[in-house]
Amino acid sequence: MLLIPFGAAALAATLLVQSRPDWAEAYSRAVYPALSSAVAFLPSFAGFSVAEWTAALFLLFCLGYVAYYVREFVGGKGERGLIAYRAGMGAIAIACALYFTFTALCGLNYYRHTFSSYTGYDVEAVGVDASERQEELARLAASLAEGLGRERAELGDDADLFAAEPGAFERYARESVAALRALAERYPVLERPLYSPPKPVLASKLMSYADIGGMFFPFTMESNVNVDNPFFSIPWTMAHELAHQCGFMREDEANFIAYLACMKSDDALMRYSGLLLAYDNAMGALRKVDPQAASQIAAGLAPAVQRDLAQRARHWAQYEGPVQDVSNAANDAYLKANNQSDGTRSYGRMVDLLLAEQRAEAGAHPDAQDELP
Repeated sequence: MLLIPFGAAALAATLLVQSRPDWAEAYSRAVYPALSSAVAFLPSFAGFSVAEWTAALFLLFCLGYVAYYVREFVGGKGERGLIAYRAGMGAIAIACALYFTFTALCGLNYYRHTFSSYTGYDVEAVGVDASERQEELARLAASLAEGLGRERAELGDDADLFAAEPGAFERYARESVAALRALAERYPVLERPLYSPPKPVLASKLMSYADIGGMFFPFTMESNVNVDNPFFSIPWTMAHELAHQCGFMREDEANFIAYLACMKSDDALMRYSGLLLAYDNAMGALRKVDPQAASQIAAGLAPAVQRDLAQRARHWAQYEGPVQDVSNAANDAYLKANNQSDGTRSYGRMVDLLLAEQRAEAGAHPDAQDELP
């Protein structure tokens, strides 16, 4: 019974910040960094995903909880009403405790000010009509494709970027943290006392069947990464989950922060990975408005980049099925319940931020509009 008020307090706080983003922002800036870093402190020392084991143990606990009360109910003649009451109240108390923890370590951040408010970019694009946006998209996709070719050439056209070399995950976990720290020098809102390094997930095959590349787990503040992914996708996934750790929960903004962080890195694979993330989103948007231009840009990709994309497509094709559909539906419902009305489509809103950055760069360098944004 004592835990139920915590759930009520979490619900009240969530309802309150929905109409007062300034309050959510104040919490995200003043309380969240210290609180989340304290929670992350011990798990950060583990070389494995504490979140993965926590989730597995909690599932076992739930199964044991149900089995215990079913047994008590069957054998408790004359007391079944009381047993059912205890089982129900216990479940409500556990849910309230989890909801309170989720709200304090993650939930309120969904209602804070957007990351774009710190960049100064014109995301709304007032005065830009549909035809102008289409041209901007084509220019953006073309410049990203050009950048991919440059970075792939630096990595070596014959290099196999699909499989990870020994120690590569740990290296890029450190590199992704360094990239976020470097980006925080430009955007101090990303600063935090402790960046918990990304962790590999043992059950990565299961994540692939569920169409999940990475997952931020607020109860341990860990960035969990599916290592069954093609390795050239893992650096941007790490940076994306670290963006959530920094308190930005919107998927489009986490994508954009990941892109910016990757482009801050001195490592060519980090930059290549970030460009792939941006290219995928830009091309997805361009195909909807100008499929012919999108096809021309895709055909003009460097052969090594085309090979990487084909290899990635074959990899993910083997996991298509009903499990992915259920997982995507659940993720869509979760996002819509947390102030992202577009659901899973919110990932693609990264394009608005990319275009806003391109406009800002074009305004700062009017003679270099065709350069990589």
